[in-house]
Amino acid sequence: MDPVDAFVHDDGSPDAETQNWLQMLPGTVYVTDSAWWLGELRFVGDSIATLSHRPVEDHRSRPELWLAQIPEPERLAVLKQLQQALTLGSPAIRLSYVIERSDGSRCTIDDSINIQRDASGVVVTLVGLLQPRVAAVAGHDGPSLPSLLDHCGDVLMALDEDLDCHHAAGDTQGALGVASESLLSSSLFALMAPEDGSRIRRLLVEMAASASSSLVELRLRHRDGDYRWFEIHFSPYPLPLTPASEPSAMPGWVAVARNITQRRQQSLQWDAYTATDELTSALNREPFMGLLRHALSNGEVGARFTLIVFDVDRFEDINQAWGREGGDLVLSCIGEMCRAMLRERFSFGRLGEDTFALLMSGKSLQETATIAERLRGRFASTRVEFHGHWLSFSVSLGVAGRRDGESAEIMLARAEAGMRDAKKRGRDRVQQAP
Repeated sequence: MDPVDAFVHDDGSPDAETQNWLQMLPGTVYVTDSAWWLGELRFVGDSIATLSHRPVEDHRSRPELWLAQIPEPERLAVLKQLQQALTLGSPAIRLSYVIERSDGSRCTIDDSINIQRDASGVVVTLVGLLQPRVAAVAGHDGPSLPSLLDHCGDVLMALDEDLDCHHAAGDTQGALGVASESLLSSSLFALMAPEDGSRIRRLLVEMAASASSSLVELRLRHRDGDYRWFEIHFSPYPLPLTPASEPSAMPGWVAVARNITQRRQQSLQWDAYTATDELTSALNREPFMGLLRHALSNGEVGARFTLIVFDVDRFEDINQAWGREGGDLVLSCIGEMCRAMLRERFSFGRLGEDTFALLMSGKSLQETATIAERLRGRFASTRVEFHGHWLSFSVSLGVAGRRDGESAEIMLARAEAGMRDAKKRGRDRVQQAP
């Protein structure tokens, strides 16, 4: 008895125990009637979803989907081969064909089919085993170089001077959500976050002039619309991408891209933990100043930034009357109210023991002064319960708007001068910087 007869019943369907065993085989087993994927599908292993990039239930409900993934005219040639084997009485046949997935990627399949016939020689069941083709490098045992690249997890690209992609390999599907073919003739700049593009252009010009390599971090857009962080190693290479009569002003590039999104997120989480004041959840002074410097130096020309600086009036008196615990309660209340009250884009920093700053984006000086006044009134009307007593406090605020060419330190000094002027004028008030 043929070994296949042992697990195919008279009706052509394997029982439950046999199906469980078939699911564990290396490869994807399927059982059909004589019409192959155009007829009745009696069994197919779950692993077909890995081959086709479709849910297994799609294949079970519509067997023809597998056949439809074989491009014409190859599909017609495969059907002709199978029909010849059925007509000639062959006990088995091995087919080889390419399938095209919905995401544009392709895979070569080896399909080994055992042909089952009844006593009169009529074909009743086809039992097949699907396996992806793994080519061997000439003279070596093991997978080919393209196969290794496709499973390495990184993305390797050959780019011209404009970063137009002329070759791509590796895990483009996992990294960017697209097949490698989708990257061809498209520019890597089109995938970059806009704020990264100009920086990379400048860097590549510098690298081309010195024929040097560089490792950079940037964001590329995934097919789902979100950006992923990548570490890309650019190496200059004289790629023959332009006619010899029109030599390129800059070399081509070999780029190896690695997805570092998870590493970047972990780093940002740690940076946020170390940069944030535990009591108020505000940025500590140095991180806040770094953010302010970055905003002023990298913002668009003419972009509006304003700064509010304030501290607690007579904070030392609060500490003397209620102890450090009472003072910390007031500071904690300030942090909570700033986060809850302000809906606009802002960054909140703690510059000293009881001194705070808010960096506002896109607000005029007058709008920021209105926000500062709202803060002042809210703080002045707040009562904090402390061991059966009610603590009250007020703040004095200085407001400054960005001036062309002004450094972060000078802008902060002007806002602090406004705050000091508010104290001289009686405290519990807002004063614009000089």
